[in-house]
Amino acid sequence: MRIITVEEHFHHPGSVGRVMELSGPAPITPDAGFGDFLGDFAPDPEAAEQLGGSRLKHMDDVGIDVQVVSHGANSPSALDHPEAVTLCRRVNDDLARQISEHPTRFRGFATIPLHDPRAAADELRRCVGDLGFVGTLVTGTCGGLFLDDARFEPVLAAAEAVDLPIYVHPGMPQAPVSTAYYAGAWPAAVQMLFSGPGFGWHAEAGIHVLRLILSGALDRHPNLKLLSGHWGELAAGWLDRFDEVFGWAKALERPVSEYYRHSVWITPSGMFSQNQLDYYLAEVGADRIIYSEDFPYVVRDDVSEFLNRADVDDDQREAIAHRNAERVLRIEP
Repeated sequence: MRIITVEEHFHHPGSVGRVMELSGPAPITPDAGFGDFLGDFAPDPEAAEQLGGSRLKHMDDVGIDVQVVSHGANSPSALDHPEAVTLCRRVNDDLARQISEHPTRFRGFATIPLHDPRAAADELRRCVGDLGFVGTLVTGTCGGLFLDDARFEPVLAAAEAVDLPIYVHPGMPQAPVSTAYYAGAWPAAVQMLFSGPGFGWHAEAGIHVLRLILSGALDRHPNLKLLSGHWGELAAGWLDRFDEVFGWAKALERPVSEYYRHSVWITPSGMFSQNQLDYYLAEVGADRIIYSEDFPYVVRDDVSEFLNRADVDDDQREAIAHRNAERVLRIEP
């Protein structure tokens, strides 16, 4: 069985350093143990920066045929600074170079400079047309704004025109949100995890998709395709509730669930749970689930094993493993 995973990341070391320089203070005030925690929390640099080597060995070991790779933490896509344009282009060119060394094993998602939406749209078109990328991935907000803001209309229009998805990935909440919601009588490391991969950035990424629905963006761009990781970032489990509550306002042409099931595909991001798979099969169906591991932040030894033993029929298994990715991202079988 062919397996394609689509939330797999790399780091461009020069760009990461520059993004950290230009981003200003971190949203979390460090304490005595925070530096050591970050060192332990960070992925292996070689696995994060290189597509060959240990990454490729891992893919072979766990049965992944193709990874769709995007920039991970400290992405210039979310950098609210003019230099983001140059940094994103540098990231994309390096990713394309590395993909060219293993062209049957990797595809790429573009890193686009949301600071300049027109430049971001141009970069998406360049990456698809010249580099062969299969969509784009955005990391959280830029300047505190989500993609439903009117300034990002060129980005939505470009993604719809190239007919490839925007992966709406989590990003760290801004400092006022992190402090108000996630700071408490616990270490800074706990605040970072609470506001980030423990809960907070998943909620924010789910809100991001919901904002695109509520704003009418999917009425203006009915063919826009969205990917949402971690089983739909909490939002995919609330579709009935959304229909009921937002229906009271009578502000949308259709129920929220209809927009969601038409425009959004969800991925597990390495959260391999039969209970979650059962639930989301019932909520969105096998044709709306695309597989992902979340490498190098989540490294699983059961990537193919989970799907092979999952309580699904063969057609559902093939759809999740590779067929949906081939169709939505136009990856050749």
